[in-house]
Amino acid sequence: HRRFPSREMLLAAIAEEAAAAAERAVAEARPAEGSAGLACARLVGALVPLGGQFAFLLREGSWLDELPAVARATAAVADAIGEVVGRGRRDGEFRVDLPASLQVRLVQTAVFAVWEAVQAGEVGRVEAPGAAATALLAGIGAGGG
Repeated sequence: HRRFPSREMLLAAIAEEAAAAAERAVAEARPAEGSAGLACARLVGALVPLGGQFAFLLREGSWLDELPAVARATAAVADAIGEVVGRGRRDGEFRVDLPASLQVRLVQTAVFAVWEAVQAGEVGRVEAPGAAATALLAGIGAGGG
């Protein structure tokens, strides 16, 4: 904290690092490879471990979302999820009776919700990504609902 002249500058640096970590996680998840269901599960699995960073930042206020690096990373993550959702809908893996934008939000929400469950001791860190992916795909998958 002594390297930063203000708390806001420290928070901005933390937010930018978290955003970069999310971009790296998405790239490592290889969202363009394999079926949409497997790609979605890999995305969730890659993003869940980062939940702690984002949970902290969400409590700090929306001004962090306006930082250029954070906005760019947020858009990149949403775009990657959107591409997977779109592919899943086209290939018949994901439901088409729900708006694609809602499905993208549900993926993002599943990541955050399972992280909260880990924090509350309801789900173990190791089981969390699989639990989130299973629950999510049951809801947005073509066999869901």
